Amino acid sequence: MTWKKTWQILFVIVLLGAGLRFFGLGNNSFVADEFLDMNSSYGYSKTGTWKSWDFNYGKPAEMNINDARDERAFVYKWQVAQVYRFLPPTEATARTLSVLWGLFTILLMFWTGYFYTRKKTVGLLAAFFFALSINAIIFDRRLRMYAMFAPVYLAWITSLFALFESSYAGRYALLKKVWNTYGINLSYLLPFFILGALSFAVHGLSVAAVPFFGIYVLIQVFLLWKKNGSLKNRYTILTGFGMLFGFIFIFFLPSIARIAFGGLVLFDNHYSYIGYVFRDFAHPLLGFLIVLFGAFTLAKRLNRPQEALWLSLAFLVPLFMAIWFWRRNVGPQYIFFVIPFILLLAAVGVYGIMCFVRENLAILGKRRVLSALVLLLLLLPNYGYFLEENNTYHETSSGGNPNYRKVFDYFKKNKADGDVLITRNFRNYYFAGAKVPVFDFGGELSQRKFSIEDLKSILALHPHGWVILSTNDYDYISHDAEAYFKKNMELVSNAQVRGAVEVYRW
Repeated sequence: MTWKKTWQILFVIVLLGAGLRFFGLGNNSFVADEFLDMNSSYGYSKTGTWKSWDFNYGKPAEMNINDARDERAFVYKWQVAQVYRFLPPTEATARTLSVLWGLFTILLMFWTGYFYTRKKTVGLLAAFFFALSINAIIFDRRLRMYAMFAPVYLAWITSLFALFESSYAGRYALLKKVWNTYGINLSYLLPFFILGALSFAVHGLSVAAVPFFGIYVLIQVFLLWKKNGSLKNRYTILTGFGMLFGFIFIFFLPSIARIAFGGLVLFDNHYSYIGYVFRDFAHPLLGFLIVLFGAFTLAKRLNRPQEALWLSLAFLVPLFMAIWFWRRNVGPQYIFFVIPFILLLAAVGVYGIMCFVRENLAILGKRRVLSALVLLLLLLPNYGYFLEENNTYHETSSGGNPNYRKVFDYFKKNKADGDVLITRNFRNYYFAGAKVPVFDFGGELSQRKFSIEDLKSILALHPHGWVILSTNDYDYISHDAEAYFKKNMELVSNAQVRGAVEVYRW
């Protein structure tokens, strides 16, 4: 395939990815932490500091101040803030940056596919799979840093591989001497440090690279020892440096070490992560088999065993850690950064099947071989997601996420003078300009639950008002207060108030 034809096909793939990401971008209302990023990014655009914006009163927030949370992933949210200089702060506008990062990732997938295999076809297949990836489409259409984290992490990990495993073919004598002596390609050293710093600035899950790289090095030590009967190699030296840095980290930086190890728990059972990482395929088993065949093809047919081991460990090590060792709530966002590595191996797997068909079933003719490729591209991706009742393009009342836009529109149209509101205040984007007094019951940052005493003190001062909460907000409300809502207040029943949300009036 010529480069001209390659660029033409890649252009079509990017257009496909753009359509799937931009279409109906503002249809679904904000959910979960999107509110936090909306408040902090817009607050930065208005004030130049990391202060959440209170849309209710149109000024910097004075409730639940948490500068550290607002500044988190600032390198991503700073870019979102710049978008508001040209476009109004709508849901679609706020999510546009994630879409752009998603389109960049499609191009990056092509480059990394070509880098690891030197096959343009593999690069195109990897770009195609990411363009259609359900995981990618979901997070590329969400106001969260994960759309940026995945490509930055992928580029960083690839630069790490190039640093230690690629040969130096340049003309600089010093770099050539370092490569010949130590096997390190210093031309990738600066990109490695820059991308690593950027990756950690976007998300702390970048630390997953440490055990992944450590296991890769140990496997290489074992393989070379088995092959040569000697431990004298650069991987053994890397192992020694790793042990030294680990010692320094534990004994001289104990506070940081406690934070790092405090995020781990032994032998948990978060097996739902397996379903998340293979959600892009029509069936998880089909996805697992094509990825496995891709690793085999890369190692044997393309004679790139190091690349095969590297890409396999890049998704397996974080996945196993997420299942058995991570002390955090299970969520697809936490494992999204390994999806590109899975899709790269899937692309190699499809390439391997096409090579087999071409070599062993040539009697069928070229058209039949192309038909087999089309069949694979029709069978592998999870097209059924686009037909689901609730997805990233539209949600009904049966979906898991409330339509806060409709809920708070109902509140704004029906509230009376003197009403107050009990809700989680960080969702104030949807009651912008209401200037209604809000009693916030906090959430995960609160030291205690909203109690019946808190509720009664509010009712004693305010004869009428509203309670608006999603069903998972009850995690932050005492049972007595919950019982009081349901027994003594009017539960609103309206077409705009449906799904996993409850609205009460008193």
